[in-house]
Amino acid sequence: MGLPVQALGPCSWRVRLALEEKGLDWTSHHLNLALNEHVTASYQAINPNGVVPTLVHDGQVIIESNDILLYLEEKFPEPALVPSAARDQDGMGHWIERAGAIQGTIKSLSHELLFRRFRKVGPEDVAFLAEHHSNRELVEFMRDYSEEGAAWTSRVERAQLEMRNVLSELESFLADHAWLSGETYGLADISWVVNAHRLVQAQYALDAYPKLLSWHERVTQRPAFDRAVLSYQPG
Repeated sequence: MGLPVQALGPCSWRVRLALEEKGLDWTSHHLNLALNEHVTASYQAINPNGVVPTLVHDGQVIIESNDILLYLEEKFPEPALVPSAARDQDGMGHWIERAGAIQGTIKSLSHELLFRRFRKVGPEDVAFLAEHHSNRELVEFMRDYSEEGAAWTSRVERAQLEMRNVLSELESFLADHAWLSGETYGLADISWVVNAHRLVQAQYALDAYPKLLSWHERVTQRPAFDRAVLSYQPG
């Protein structure tokens, strides 16, 4: 397996966590996004979105982190990370879909609340991306981030509203369920815990969501989370 990953990226955490939970052998190929290693023509030939992670396995290329989770479960079903009951499978699918839909929100909040402390992006950086990166959506995002104008303010305000809504949904669900994947820990928990952990990193106010915080603590205490996220250092 070849897997380009970013040490600080929730989407890459998500994939590494699934790999560790399943005890699979895999090879990490670290990309330094600050050095634009995701902008090269060779990487964009593999992943046309020019983002991480990418999984390459048996000649197949999968470029969305949640799709990678489902692929790994299909190819390596043991130990199982999906519930046996059809109702729980539907619920797990819902939460995985929600995690994917909220990824842009996580990205906006990460840049505003965490990255801005140490990552400055200037016009020359945006110009480089515009010239070399095929992902126009990413270029526009970084342009808004660098300018800190009305467009960026709108992105952040929209992200704050969307995040409050989904956190309320999660808190309500976890009030009656131990896990997002059904009766046991599984793919939906893997998909969501990386988002929750990024919010903790960004010092996002989570005191109003005690059930979510309790669930986050239980997941992050798992040995696989330590190997995949907390103590991971790219080789």
